[in-house]
Amino acid sequence: MDDHNALEAVVRARVTPKGSLENLSQQEVDQVLDRGRGGLYDLFRRCALAVLNCGTQIDDARLIFEAYKDFDIQIMREPWGLKLEIKNAPGSAFVDGQMIKGVKEHLFSVLRDVVYTSTEVVGRYDLSDPANITNAIFRIMRNSGVLDHKGHPNLIVCWGGHSIPREEYDYTKLVGYELGLRGMDICTGCGPGAMKGPMKGAAIGHSKQRVHAGRYIGLTEPGIIAAEPPNPIVNSLLILPDIEKRLEGFVRLGHGIIVFPGGVGTAEEILYLLGLLLDPANAHQPLPLVFTGPASSAAYFENLDRFIAATLGPEAQRHYRIITGDP
Repeated sequence: MDDHNALEAVVRARVTPKGSLENLSQQEVDQVLDRGRGGLYDLFRRCALAVLNCGTQIDDARLIFEAYKDFDIQIMREPWGLKLEIKNAPGSAFVDGQMIKGVKEHLFSVLRDVVYTSTEVVGRYDLSDPANITNAIFRIMRNSGVLDHKGHPNLIVCWGGHSIPREEYDYTKLVGYELGLRGMDICTGCGPGAMKGPMKGAAIGHSKQRVHAGRYIGLTEPGIIAAEPPNPIVNSLLILPDIEKRLEGFVRLGHGIIVFPGGVGTAEEILYLLGLLLDPANAHQPLPLVFTGPASSAAYFENLDRFIAATLGPEAQRHYRIITGDP
């Protein structure tokens, strides 16, 4: 099925949660379904459509929303919990009329985070204050369950572009594979490209090592989720309020960070992280940082390194290693 036909295929369905969200209060339901100012419906609808649109190659949010302008989602309360009634949903989210399990998990993760952020964060914390921002991010992450891991510190955050050449994508898969063989888990921005490749490689490495509880954590936010819909490998999806809080979420979760070639967003991530590492208060915090890509990306990292040297100086360069052509 080509992208044009994929955009035309629509499905109507009712789905129930599995483990991630069993109930909402009547007030929470009313807020989600409120289409007026201050209501959550438009936000929930946009994020829900984004996760249901997984599997296509379309990264233009306007095209997606226009193609599925009749998409609708409603919450149905029942004595034993709740269901979502979905109309005119992307057909790529279904197999033989049934919603793909991973997509269903993502859908209810969206509902969980949209409701929690609205009821437990917005209005309760001064989100212009750094300490309050960190506290709010911690609470959102704790509510999602991503902080429940009791194993060794093995979560590697991978950053990079979502629209990348095949050679770079294959390299990210090889790096993910090497990480998976060593029992490392993966956290990315959850979309395609350099966000999907490491997860896909790690899944193969985990399979060979018989790692049955590998974590593939995806962090996103409402402003980019449509252009970068969560890839199907993500088994723990978290929606943070905006791009800056998403960046802090990465740093709060990760035990090491790998950066692949990317665009403006990747540069923002690098400068954000270097700003933290250069703070004297973090001088003794161990956080391995590696810039890597295929041999053909050497010039990209050389230019990046020169820019960092010219703006932040040698002290910033001390916080990372550049490795090319060696996954």
